[in-house]
Amino acid sequence: MTETRNDPAAVPRGVRVVLPVAVVLVSAAMTLLTLLPATRPPAMVTACVLAALAPVLGLWLYRPARRLPWFLLTAMLVAWAVSFAATTTELALDAQFVGTLVAVAVVSTLFDLHRRGPGRQRREWARTTWGRRVDQLVVLVVLALAVAQAVRTATAVDAPPSAWWSPVDVVLACLLLRFVASRAELGLSMKLFVGAGVLACVYDAVVANTGTHIVALPHPLNSLWALATTLFVAASVHPSMRQAFVPGRLRRMRSESGRVLGLVPLLLVPCVLATFDPAGRLPTSVYLVTGAVVAALTVARGAQALRTSEERARRDPLTSLANRRALQEAFDALVLGAAHTGGPIGRLVALDLDDFKNVNDTWGHETGDQLLVRVGDRLAEAVGDTGTVARSGGDEFVVLLRPGAPDVPDLLERAFLQSFVLDTGAHQQLFVVRASSGWVDLTTTSALPHALADADIALYTSKATARGTTTRFAPEQREAVLGRLALAEDLRALVCGERGAGELTLLFQPLVSLRDRRVLGCEALVRWAHPTRGLIGPDDFLPLAEVQGRGSAVDTWVLQQACTVAAGWAQQGLPWSVSVNLGRSSMVDPDLEARVRAALASTGLTADRLHLEITEHDQLPTEAGVAALRALADSGVQVSLDDFGTGYTSLAYLQRYPVSVLKLDRSVTGVDSPTALLTGVVGLADALGITVLAEGIESDEQCARLAALGADRGQGWLFGRPVPADQLPVRVDTVTRPDHGLTTA
Repeated sequence: MTETRNDPAAVPRGVRVVLPVAVVLVSAAMTLLTLLPATRPPAMVTACVLAALAPVLGLWLYRPARRLPWFLLTAMLVAWAVSFAATTTELALDAQFVGTLVAVAVVSTLFDLHRRGPGRQRREWARTTWGRRVDQLVVLVVLALAVAQAVRTATAVDAPPSAWWSPVDVVLACLLLRFVASRAELGLSMKLFVGAGVLACVYDAVVANTGTHIVALPHPLNSLWALATTLFVAASVHPSMRQAFVPGRLRRMRSESGRVLGLVPLLLVPCVLATFDPAGRLPTSVYLVTGAVVAALTVARGAQALRTSEERARRDPLTSLANRRALQEAFDALVLGAAHTGGPIGRLVALDLDDFKNVNDTWGHETGDQLLVRVGDRLAEAVGDTGTVARSGGDEFVVLLRPGAPDVPDLLERAFLQSFVLDTGAHQQLFVVRASSGWVDLTTTSALPHALADADIALYTSKATARGTTTRFAPEQREAVLGRLALAEDLRALVCGERGAGELTLLFQPLVSLRDRRVLGCEALVRWAHPTRGLIGPDDFLPLAEVQGRGSAVDTWVLQQACTVAAGWAQQGLPWSVSVNLGRSSMVDPDLEARVRAALASTGLTADRLHLEITEHDQLPTEAGVAALRALADSGVQVSLDDFGTGYTSLAYLQRYPVSVLKLDRSVTGVDSPTALLTGVVGLADALGITVLAEGIESDEQCARLAALGADRGQGWLFGRPVPADQLPVRVDTVTRPDHGLTTA
């Protein structure tokens, strides 16, 4: 019930549309009636009452998140309505004074919400401290002029008693106009609110300059106040009032050059104050000097804003490193200033962070942005004044090195040797970052686009061979990289079902019991039958599929085909299970459970005959696939942890996922692997009730050793190489033979 009352949708749509329009129309009609002397008093009172009730109506209709400013606005308008309707001068003045105090509170709230920006925004503002100081100085100058005139008017013998307040009203009106002009997006409600405030200040300034704080209801000036109340009503009942006082919106500033417009209203202050009551007027020279100072500061501010805009056009907005434009300028300066010796005049390095996508997926984009900033700082520190560091986009950086700069491997080691400590919100996290890179020598005939292309080719070579390394460009690399790019395009066509890209096929490798070498199941291994490249292994194309975001689609195809084959085994009386690998894309897919259940349902395979293998080559987000695999495990699906002993946080995976089979990587099961290590791993698995399967078994001696150490199952060329499903035996008593083949007893 409470949530329903707080939901704006609880108010009938017809009421939310018709009632605000009706209130605004009535208020506007009252404003028009104040133009007629005979109807001015009742129309004026009605307009004031409507203005006082409008914020309450808006609060009921739209339930804004920040209600205090609207309550203050209601109190302000109620006080001023009383001041107009009061029957005694004393009550009217007291009510107006209370309304003025509340008005000051409203404006203070407005500027306070703007001031308390988040830390990141405060850092952005720090880059333009000088410009902000000029803005503040202009405000202080015009405010000092207004205060001086207010004091002069208040102490003048022949000045009207209330005229001292007029200069303050003028400054307040101009400050409100500056507030609107310098904000990028305020919304209609806030613009109407500020417009009403400006009109109220103008009204009060004119009235005060006549010699009294309050004029009688029949006075023509009250039509101006009635117009202000209409704007207050419209601001209060417009739907955008829900977001009017949201700090994030109030802090959205225009660009540096756009913010100069906010100073234009302040230029009017000396001109307007010079027209006020002669008794309180300052010497003409004061207005001229003040106007000249404000104009000069505004021009200087404009020049600074233009310079800042030009500088930002050459800088990456996140890291403040050079962008492509600044990199081109530095490149041109290097080439034009180099001697025509024919030899290298510098180097261009292209690098990107390995597995940066995993940081964004695991820790969020805010942490990823922090890491990019820190990496940029490290690179700039390592390069110093011997080159230029630029960010070309995403996690990609370009370094232009002049002669005398450190060698590329030394420079990158200096930048990435130490880990990065970042604030992830709840705590600080240590990040070990690797960067793959490629570089090319520059000559006086080099062009930036060609140099970047060559450095990128060297970068791709590093990623294809050993990540975290750097490679110097060589012409023969171009053909290899172009070949990988062509393979990536063929993979896209394959997944999209286009003709001419070949087809995926499955091979099956037996999983056996080490005690009697009886086949317990098979692992489904995908291959790509390419029309020109022949049979391509998964290590050559699955990483491409993950980069393209198509890894989940490939896994789905493998899952469906493997379940179909395993269902055929069941029909033939073979009690074999089938194991299917899940890549990173599948693990983070929210539809993982649904896809697995759909494959089981469409093929008729029982859940206990399916094993899903988690590959731990890539770090996974904490909750990736946890709920899906636990639900599937409850249904009978077995979960295996593949390649244990390599990759990321294996022990954490044992705790996180419902693992029933631990597959030891060949690096752990080799003939040279320490016995103590194998014994410890097998003991850990036994303690957790997990079956151990040893991979990479190639000899009888290795098999006997692993069986003696407690491994339950095995997989390797000793028991059989991957073959198509139709080449597997179809007898339930199938066992393996030492000649690497399968037979029947």
